[in-house]
Amino acid sequence: MMVPKPKRIVDKRAIKNARKDYCEYCGCRAYGEPHHIKTVGSGGDDVPENLIQLCGECHVKAHTGEISKDEFREIVGRRE
Repeated sequence: MMVPKPKRIVDKRAIKNARKDYCEYCGCRAYGEPHHIKTVGSGGDDVPENLIQLCGECHVKAHTGEISKDEFREIVGRRE
């Protein structure tokens, strides 16, 4: 029996508003979609508190765990 995937909230406005031309972690130039602190697969939504703009290097470090989610939450908390 297949379990249906939970529906993802796609808020294009929240994603657009979170997009910046710099990395919110290191300050370097950034582009593309913001990073979800709590992954979409884990139920993370497209809300400002869950989105942070990262450069490519910091994005990789986020996925490998070199930068903790708590560090991102602290940055977002100051921003919001």
